[in-house]
Amino acid sequence: MAGRTHRVSRGWWTVLAAVLVFVVAPLVIWGARTWIDWLWFADLGQSTVFVTRLVSEFVTGVVFAAITFVFLFVNMRIARRMAPRVFAVGSPEPNPATEQIRYFAEQLRSRFGPVLDQAVLWGSAVLAFFVGLDMASHWETFRLALSAVPFGYNDPQFNKDVGFFVFQLPALDLLYSWLVGILVLTFVLTIFVHVVDGAVQPWARLKGFAPHVKAHLSVLMAFFVLALGFGYWLDIWKLDFSQTGQIIGAGYTDVHAQFPAYVILIVISALVAVGLLLNIRYKGWRLPIISVSAWVVASILLGWAWPAAVQAFIVAPNEAAAEAPYIERNITMTRLAFNLTDVKGTTFAADESLTATDVVSDPTTLSNVRLWDPAIVGQSFAQLQSIRPYYEFTDVDVDRYTINGVAQQVLVSAREMNSSMLASQAQTWVNQHLVYTHGYGLVMSPVNGADSRGMPTFIIGDVPPKTTTDLKTEQPRIYFGEATTDYAIVDTGIKEFDYPEGDANAYYEYDGTGGVAIGSPLRRLAWALNLGSSQVIFSNYVKSDSRVLLRRDLKSRLNALAPWLTYDKDPYPVLVNGRIQWVIDAYTTAEWFPYSEGLPTAPDIRYMRNSVKVTVDAFNGETKFYAFDEEDPVLQAWRKVFPSLVLDGSQVPEELAEHFRYPEDLFSAQAEIYRTYHMTDARVFYNKEDQWEIPGVHQNAAMQPFFVFMTLPGQTKQHFYMMQPFTPRNRDNMIGWMAVNCDPDGYGERTVYLFPKERVVLGPSQVSARINQDAVISPQLSLWSQRGSQVIFGNMLVIPIKNSIVYIQPLYLQAEQTALPELTRVIVVYAEKVEMESTLQAALLKVFGQAAGSGSTPTTGTPGASSGSSADLGAAQKLYNDAIAAQKAGDWATYGDKIKQLGDLLSKLAGQETTAAAK
Repeated sequence: MAGRTHRVSRGWWTVLAAVLVFVVAPLVIWGARTWIDWLWFADLGQSTVFVTRLVSEFVTGVVFAAITFVFLFVNMRIARRMAPRVFAVGSPEPNPATEQIRYFAEQLRSRFGPVLDQAVLWGSAVLAFFVGLDMASHWETFRLALSAVPFGYNDPQFNKDVGFFVFQLPALDLLYSWLVGILVLTFVLTIFVHVVDGAVQPWARLKGFAPHVKAHLSVLMAFFVLALGFGYWLDIWKLDFSQTGQIIGAGYTDVHAQFPAYVILIVISALVAVGLLLNIRYKGWRLPIISVSAWVVASILLGWAWPAAVQAFIVAPNEAAAEAPYIERNITMTRLAFNLTDVKGTTFAADESLTATDVVSDPTTLSNVRLWDPAIVGQSFAQLQSIRPYYEFTDVDVDRYTINGVAQQVLVSAREMNSSMLASQAQTWVNQHLVYTHGYGLVMSPVNGADSRGMPTFIIGDVPPKTTTDLKTEQPRIYFGEATTDYAIVDTGIKEFDYPEGDANAYYEYDGTGGVAIGSPLRRLAWALNLGSSQVIFSNYVKSDSRVLLRRDLKSRLNALAPWLTYDKDPYPVLVNGRIQWVIDAYTTAEWFPYSEGLPTAPDIRYMRNSVKVTVDAFNGETKFYAFDEEDPVLQAWRKVFPSLVLDGSQVPEELAEHFRYPEDLFSAQAEIYRTYHMTDARVFYNKEDQWEIPGVHQNAAMQPFFVFMTLPGQTKQHFYMMQPFTPRNRDNMIGWMAVNCDPDGYGERTVYLFPKERVVLGPSQVSARINQDAVISPQLSLWSQRGSQVIFGNMLVIPIKNSIVYIQPLYLQAEQTALPELTRVIVVYAEKVEMESTLQAALLKVFGQAAGSGSTPTTGTPGASSGSSADLGAAQKLYNDAIAAQKAGDWATYGDKIKQLGDLLSKLAGQETTAAAK
């Protein structure tokens, strides 16, 4: 007896341990994380976002779990209540197969029969729980459907507002998948209960079903067929996303065969469901077998054979004409989905009449040509500005600043802390989370500045930040950034490392507003569970008023706050009023936009808008979402769900808006779509006669968009643009380029400039080939490569000046022993000339002659030039030379003054020429 009691006791302890490990512990950890999340959202002023998300997820899961439980439990309880009192075990036609089935059924009955009621209850509950858990993860789909707003324009096939397809159809499709799954699961489990109860005797085949079982299963099958009819109804709407033809969207076959087939199948499904219900009153299975067989045959003939025949015998022989109306729909909707309807198109002469005067008269463009590639200069930043091994530059970004009164394109990067780069002995919990908590300062350099060694010059550099310009860094500390992934605890009993200072270090005590207090002992325990560290509990440095800085990397921070947005892959830091702010472009996207082509790199994105700009303060972590495209229906719907999260665009500070750029990911996506969808004629589109490509350069890598300061043809004001050249498909010559304005004045205006088709304009790969084949350059490249150095070609830049195209490519040398590239040469290609010199200025002078450098009057071909232009041009060249010299020396005050004087002189020159021409 004692032994048995011991065994029972040990069994209960085993059960208790299992409950603690698999039930209680996960619940405690989940509760701790939920509590900490609540505190974190509240600290950011977004507690309503947390509550809305949690309640939405909970309600979605509970509703679907409850319906699932009721449906499963009720059907299995019905089966139990109608179970026969006697379990027949005989087999009408004994044979080995039927006997084996009968034996298996008997085993099921003996094992599950005594506990079947409990199994039905708890089995239904467990299955419903997991179904609810799965559906809860789709809460965003259902909330968006309930918050739908109209797009204001209709799809071309059904003339229904696009909002139905974007918002409601995904939810209906998800509902259909759940419904079919639950019906199948219920059907299987109900049969299982009937088998255990003896109401179904599978060894007797169709004769082994009790009358009540046939009625029960007939009702379930009727529901299932009706659900499939609902699926056919959804399939009608989903024809707008058909891929049977050349384009996305309903084509000829879909409209003339597939659509009527679905209508007929809906009617057949309803009739089959009626037949299954009528079968309750009749004996045997003849009616349901005939009904289901007819439905299967109709599904094959109508759903597959008829559309296939129409496609093969009607569409294929006349596809261009048959599909033309539907191709036009696809073109219209795709351009609408990617906001390409207002792209302006114009011609660009791409002539070869550029002169030295033209070059001198456009100093801002040429003084802002990006000679340093961000990927390459990043290595120089790491070598020259890391200061210590634990500092890290994630990437280098392009921006523009007004420096000493002059607009200038710059490269900027944030010096972040990477505590994993500390010496292995120093990688303690205290050091990684309490001491080495933050990065320090921005590094900024001009896009074309290089010293006599070929190294980048710095507008802002060193630690603490130093500059000779009017850009001041008042708060350089970076607690939040791209690569700052560890949590930090501040206001502790130990000072934080601030920056290296000679042989010693400077220390700091965080005085910002970010972070959540450790709080009470219970909250401290929650923090320990959330952070996975017992040190939070036992460290004497951590006090109740210490604060935890959580989700310090931008990616996890933004995804926690607004996972429904898609974020640009390249956040960039800006210096505003002496503080470092991160700017992140955010997109609203949609998969269910009718008749729209998806992105080649992301086929599920068929609609895209840069509707939100996000800023994160690098010191406090303050995160703000600004509505940048308030007319976007997707954003409007989400703002109904989270009314307090996204601020009005009018609240963006002006000094911050000046640094907003047109996002590169969006521009690349639009350029990728536009290379095909600039063709608006259906026949031309069908034949792909004028399809473009993104040009490839070195190793056939696609040419990336690049920024440039310039004045577009026909305009008088200079702007900061992003450009993307195009080449024809399967050809290397350039056919045109797209530019988008990145300045607040005219932001987002896109223009496509097309070259004359009657002559060839060399493309980037052809220019690259000319450089490699040049009789002077090629031997020099070979010589450098043999001296233990690696020759690195920078990005090929296509720079429009006046009505001409100038190709500029920087050249770097990098020794095998170091990762420090040097800007050693600049190659300029124009018309038939290919020149390589140590500076851009020298290469330009060599290409365009000595007139601009000697002070003599260049041959411009412009009648009526004033007699004083020679002296003016000489003075202009001197000012330009002085500005470049000041830039190389890092004297930004002199640089700004010289550029301003040059601009005044050129304005005077332009006025003289205008007066002379008028006479």
